[in-house]
Amino acid sequence: MLLKINGILATLLFVILLAGISGCYIDTNDGDREPPAIPRGVRTVTGDAQVIIEWYPNGEFDLAGYRVWRGRDSVNFNDLLVDVSENTTHYTDIDVQNGRTYYYAVSAYDTEGNESELSPENASDTPRPEGRNITLDDYILFPGRSGFDFSQPQKGSIPWNVPETDIYFGLDTEIGVTYLYSDNETLMQDLGYHEDFDAIDVVPEMGYTTLFVELIEGHIYAIYTPDGNFAKIQVRQLFDDAVTFDWAYQTDPENIQLAPPLNRP
Repeated sequence: MLLKINGILATLLFVILLAGISGCYIDTNDGDREPPAIPRGVRTVTGDAQVIIEWYPNGEFDLAGYRVWRGRDSVNFNDLLVDVSENTTHYTDIDVQNGRTYYYAVSAYDTEGNESELSPENASDTPRPEGRNITLDDYILFPGRSGFDFSQPQKGSIPWNVPETDIYFGLDTEIGVTYLYSDNETLMQDLGYHEDFDAIDVVPEMGYTTLFVELIEGHIYAIYTPDGNFAKIQVRQLFDDAVTFDWAYQTDPENIQLAPPLNRP
């Protein structure tokens, strides 16, 4: 019996020595080399001098966080903006300029440092200016403060009959209906009632009318100016002699992205 046991021990010792000589070994502690899944659902929300990036959460138990990347095209993402925790699924980029387009991607990494590939969505955005509570008066009663120029919003209300006026307000007294008018080929269309201004992320490229559109409180209206820029307004208050609205204006010509920033705590 002892001889048999010694023979087994000798055989095991021989195998171990042979493995050492040949360089072969069994690694019983490889570690985790599997990266997390690629983040999905990456989207952007257009803001005034800011862009919000959002994505769906990953489900890995060892997820450690996400990295948000930015590029100047849809291929090269060389600018690492931030590392965020595994419980975060949005980031606000404030290092941007209105009228310039930015591209975004997101990767996920785990507690072992394994990192996924970049998200595949074409998430690009062009921030733009916006404003609140512009009031225009009826152009018959107060012609000097009935118009608005989206390219110079700092002026507030301006005369309706000057070349730079994009839109102006008035009441048709014969039928008792308030209108948004154009005297310079500005195009308009009613996008219907919406609870929030951010309900319209982008405005249509087609379907516009000319000269006038009936105003209804709570409705959002898409605007296409003669210089090739899109805008939108939402009617906040409407009276026979005045209208108050919020606005957003895309300074990048022919760009239809006009969503305002989401309300974040």
